[in-house]
Amino acid sequence: MFISVLQWLFDPAGLTPHGFCLLWQPGLIALHAGADLATGIAYFSIPLAMAVFAGRRRDLAYPPVVWLFIAFILLCGATHFMGMVTLWVPAYAFQGVLKAMTALVSLATAVTLWVLMPRLLALPSSAQLQQANEALQAANAALRESQAHYRASFEQSPVAMHMLDSRGTCTDVSNSWMELFGYSRAEIVGRHLADITAPDAESWVPADRARLMETGEVRDMDRRFLHRDGHVIEALVSARTQRLNGQVELVCVVQDVTERRRAEAALRDAEERLHHSQKMEAIGQLTGGVAHDFNNMLQGVGGCLDMMERRVAQGRAADIARYLPPARHAIDRASHLTNRMLAFARRQTLLPRLVDPDELIRGMEELIRRTLGPSVAITLDLNDGAWLILCDPHQLESALLNVAINARDAMPEGGSLRIATHDFMLGPDDTTGSEDAAPGPYVTISLTDTGTGMSPAIRERIFDPFFTTKPIGQGTGLGLSQLYGFVRQSGGFVRAESALGQGTTITIHLPREAMAAANPAGTLDAEASPATPDAKAEGARVLLVEDDAQVRAVISEVLHDLGCTVLEASDGTAGWQIAQSSARIDLLVTDVGLPGMNGRQLADAARGLRPDLKVLIITGYAGTALADLELPAGMMLLRKPFTLDELSAGVAMLRKDAVRAVA
Repeated sequence: MFISVLQWLFDPAGLTPHGFCLLWQPGLIALHAGADLATGIAYFSIPLAMAVFAGRRRDLAYPPVVWLFIAFILLCGATHFMGMVTLWVPAYAFQGVLKAMTALVSLATAVTLWVLMPRLLALPSSAQLQQANEALQAANAALRESQAHYRASFEQSPVAMHMLDSRGTCTDVSNSWMELFGYSRAEIVGRHLADITAPDAESWVPADRARLMETGEVRDMDRRFLHRDGHVIEALVSARTQRLNGQVELVCVVQDVTERRRAEAALRDAEERLHHSQKMEAIGQLTGGVAHDFNNMLQGVGGCLDMMERRVAQGRAADIARYLPPARHAIDRASHLTNRMLAFARRQTLLPRLVDPDELIRGMEELIRRTLGPSVAITLDLNDGAWLILCDPHQLESALLNVAINARDAMPEGGSLRIATHDFMLGPDDTTGSEDAAPGPYVTISLTDTGTGMSPAIRERIFDPFFTTKPIGQGTGLGLSQLYGFVRQSGGFVRAESALGQGTTITIHLPREAMAAANPAGTLDAEASPATPDAKAEGARVLLVEDDAQVRAVISEVLHDLGCTVLEASDGTAGWQIAQSSARIDLLVTDVGLPGMNGRQLADAARGLRPDLKVLIITGYAGTALADLELPAGMMLLRKPFTLDELSAGVAMLRKDAVRAVA
């Protein structure tokens, strides 16, 4: 049968006229048919190989070109099959269509190839790929070497270092870190930083974390860690972020400051002990000075009383009067001493009012000239500014006079004293070295002398109580301490500038007050003339509240002499009970420092019940009870120790509804 098929295929009688071109020779026909068949089969196998290549190497295959080549090759293979078929079947029309399609695909493939030619030419050659591969291998080797070097540097770093991932888990530590904390690398890697943080500390402060995320670096964070044996390590930690293998990590440097902190704590303790020792020394000096001066004053008073008793026993009562002035002088000295001590302690009772410093100094000029004598030339350099100050004018006058006297004593051969005022705006940079000096507007009063000046050691102590460079008996050492306390209590501060042989400048800074501010109601009007000591208060009913029985007895006797009816109470509670009664009370005389309800509270409560009640407040030391006192109409203040004449005048003035304060 096979032989019959071959005979039919190669029988010239069975061939189409197409075989004419082959001269009807069976050999040529077999040659063309075999060639077309083999070519067609090859063409149909090539697209399959291209499809496999394109599927596996998508990085090198261009899909449009691949599909065009596949179509082109398939059509070419089909035309070869048709060339073989048309030897026996005259399907020339179909063969023509097939060739036309092949032509179109061929043209499209050719155009696409020329368009893609630059990209195809840009593809690296195998030599280039080999060179690139070798360069990549070299780079990888260098990277591995760099990483190994970095790791070696990290591990062998003399500074303790640890690395954390973004969750705070430790990923690596240096050898010095392990020596510092006592952990091995296996024990710490993989653990969270919080596991070795002291119980009373935080592994991360939110503010530090936010700053690290914002800037990529943070320095000197205070941290407290636990050593492996349990003791706490004080450390300063600096951290920065880095990206490694696509992950963000933190590289942290740990500085052990445990010993430094212990040394600082020991230094603070030593400074505290030294400060306490200096405070106790100052208290001892203060106590000794007060005891010395008070013993002298008590000796003067006691001696005078002893002599009075002797003269009375001797029947020489007429001689008693000669001992009264020395006793009175000793009492005045004691009064001045207590006032100065209260001023230094910033606990004196002040009666502030608006003061024009320029006018006050002009009013004191003659007094200062007489006190300093003709050997000291006084110059006034007053600013005549628009600013006023709110202070106790009598205390300011006393303070300025004390400074002027110190200046005179520093110029034994004579010299000059310049008193100047200035409106001054204190800035934040000007407060250095001035305790509690707040920026703002101030009025300054400076006193500059041409005296001997002071050394730095003396200048540091000039405001200490009982500190004086004068010989024994020529100074108590309380003048400048009184100035310091008064100015500080008035909201200001004092600066002293001096050098040996170059004189001294004392500058008082007092906060300014607006020119339009009103004088607080009921405060002392310094120009008011006092009432006459023999003024009477006939018929007045007075409630006297004083816890000291002797003082109460003396005041009660004075009130009886003035013609008053006296209701007595020994404390604020008893006084309040009388004030609540139906008894008529015209005047309340009360001490401030009472047990239980103090005199200020009693006065306020009594005036709440009796709005027209006149009040005379007596105070030696009121603490904070009178800190915000503004005397309204019908209320006066009398400082201890006072004379009986001052007490009589105050009672009479209130009785006459004259709103005065008795200095």
